[in-house]
Amino acid sequence: MDTITVLCSTDRYFAPYCGIMLTSLFANNQDEQLVVYLLVDDSVAKDDTDKYLQLSRQYSKTLHIIHVDPSRFDRYPVYNPQWTNAIYYRLMVTELLPDSIDKIIYLDADIIVTRSIREMWQIDVSDVALGVVEDIWAPNPQVYERLGLPYDRQYFNTGAMVINLRYWREQNLAEQFMCYIRDNFDRLWFNDQDTLNGVLYNRKRMLPVTYNFQIPLLRQSLFDPMTEEQKHDILHTTSPLIMHYSGPTKPWMILYYKMPYLDLWRKYRDMSLWRSTPNRLPKSKLLSWLVKRYILWPLNLYFKQEYIRIS
Repeated sequence: MDTITVLCSTDRYFAPYCGIMLTSLFANNQDEQLVVYLLVDDSVAKDDTDKYLQLSRQYSKTLHIIHVDPSRFDRYPVYNPQWTNAIYYRLMVTELLPDSIDKIIYLDADIIVTRSIREMWQIDVSDVALGVVEDIWAPNPQVYERLGLPYDRQYFNTGAMVINLRYWREQNLAEQFMCYIRDNFDRLWFNDQDTLNGVLYNRKRMLPVTYNFQIPLLRQSLFDPMTEEQKHDILHTTSPLIMHYSGPTKPWMILYYKMPYLDLWRKYRDMSLWRSTPNRLPKSKLLSWLVKRYILWPLNLYFKQEYIRIS
């Protein structure tokens, strides 16, 4: 059985949640040979890096922590207040990882892995740059207009990817990514994700939603504009492999109260070495949260009608 290689990246803000994601990965892949490469910068506390290593020993997995110099990305745009320039680290993966690695699975920190990841590892990407799942904004024509891409409804999410690293090296994609950011500075809203879409829009393999099930897909307002094929894929994915808590509201925020799949995330938080990490107050919309927390929620009003149900 061949070894599965996994890549993840974090800064100080996402460090505990990256640990919770790794807990779900290790706990559900105990019989697999896993090698994980974790990109961190100096903002990540030693306590967290020590816990990462302790976690890998607990599950008998191999974990390599690679330190990245964030200063090289200081000039690149970051528009979301929850992000830092750590979002760009994975674009340089061919420079940071050993040349012997030809293929790797990338996972964001706001993910829960629900079972063996081998089925994702076995996806053939030998003739493309990566395998990816459509993003929640894929039906929106403005995304393609903004980036100057053909409207094929296949704008993809980069939270979970199967990456052909050999292809990335052969095509010198790290340089192409940096040139794209430089030339499209004012167009980038989702920064690294826009960059990967802009450079690789015709060099990808689209995958079923189970390999990156973005929780906002269940929001009625986003579900309704989808094609019948997309709706069928979502409604029949009853046990996703990758649960991705994408979007600005995360399960570790108090604002996420009573939203879909919260119990799943909390299960692995409580199993992890970060179980005592407190929930965070939202950085914005504090008044909205206070109204919900102390007026609407006590009255059992949770706006559940905004989300579709999967049987």
